[in-house]
Amino acid sequence: MRRLIRWLCLALVVALPAVARAALLGDAGISYSAERTVTVNGSSYSGMVFHVPGHERHEQQIQGIAEVVILDAAAKRGVLIVPMLKSYVAFGFPKLMAELDDPSLRRSPVGRETIDGVRTTKYRVDHVSADGSRAQGFAWVSAQGVLMRIDGTVTRGAGKPLAIRMELANLAVGPQDPALFQVPPGLVQLPTGALQGLLGASSPG
Repeated sequence: MRRLIRWLCLALVVALPAVARAALLGDAGISYSAERTVTVNGSSYSGMVFHVPGHERHEQQIQGIAEVVILDAAAKRGVLIVPMLKSYVAFGFPKLMAELDDPSLRRSPVGRETIDGVRTTKYRVDHVSADGSRAQGFAWVSAQGVLMRIDGTVTRGAGKPLAIRMELANLAVGPQDPALFQVPPGLVQLPTGALQGLLGASSPG
């Protein structure tokens, strides 16, 4: 179990900055899927993202192990699913992630760019959350609210900045299967108590 918790911590360290884009600068009002590449401190991870208003699913591999992250923007909660282990961990959004959905963060446009055929507005982001965590950088958002790219850093307290870059490709707008945003039956829920300090969540899942 101790080894499993250490692995889950690693997965969440990588996954949460990457999936923070789901809440960043509001929730897209359309349904879509896309290929997504995330680079965290120089290490790249590729996978799929599926979105419906209010919910998002991310699929990727960490050290060769498949993982799924499902986010509920309204509840500001999510789950990390490890299919191989038939288990999942529930977590609350860290404060910074929860606050980045404030529409007022779109008040600083700095230009327009086309990313993989999608026209976007580029915004400067510099936000300090209630717990002292800070997000700095730029975000590229389509007219429909799809976050096509982010490039910046996240700093937690006195820690070193975490460099994060995310970009979508092959955006496909259209309905998504509702089952993608639900925890499959038969999985075992693992305790989140050991992960609270890492996640900055306010309560156990």
